[in-house]
Amino acid sequence: MATTAPGVVSVREADRPGDLGAVAALHGILYAREYGMDATMEAYVAAGMAELVLARTAEGSAAPGRLWVAELDGRVVGAAGLVRAEERPGWGQLRWVLLDPVARGRGLGRRLLETVLGEARARSYEGVLLWTVTGLDAAHHLYANAGFELTVSRPTHKFGLDTVEQRMDLRF
Repeated sequence: MATTAPGVVSVREADRPGDLGAVAALHGILYAREYGMDATMEAYVAAGMAELVLARTAEGSAAPGRLWVAELDGRVVGAAGLVRAEERPGWGQLRWVLLDPVARGRGLGRRLLETVLGEARARSYEGVLLWTVTGLDAAHHLYANAGFELTVSRPTHKFGLDTVEQRMDLRF
């Protein structure tokens, strides 16, 4: 059953049963269809979100991070999350950014990113980093417009592809 008016998108914290499964499945389906990635993409996303939920249970509240979903007509069509950057103390890490093609072109990707960055600033992080791979042009454009800069680039075999893994940083 829809929780929003028809054609209206909303962003909310991913705290309902089924949210994690919906986000993992969306990653698996879209990344396979659009980029030829294999099932390890979905497994990677699911494992990371499971770690977040388990850490929240152990540490309480939103201490280790948060995940938000975008909905269109009550269906999860996108996501973005923020976790502590283990590799860079005092920083946050942007994770699980994705938007279904049916929801693109509405400024929703920017809205999700702004939600994450607002949370990072509220936590007094020095900045936010993210890991991505080449070829995700729309996402890279979104990150660049927000001020992220490429800091690491290295060849890798990931998600069934020979690709280039990249880290982008945004210092506040």
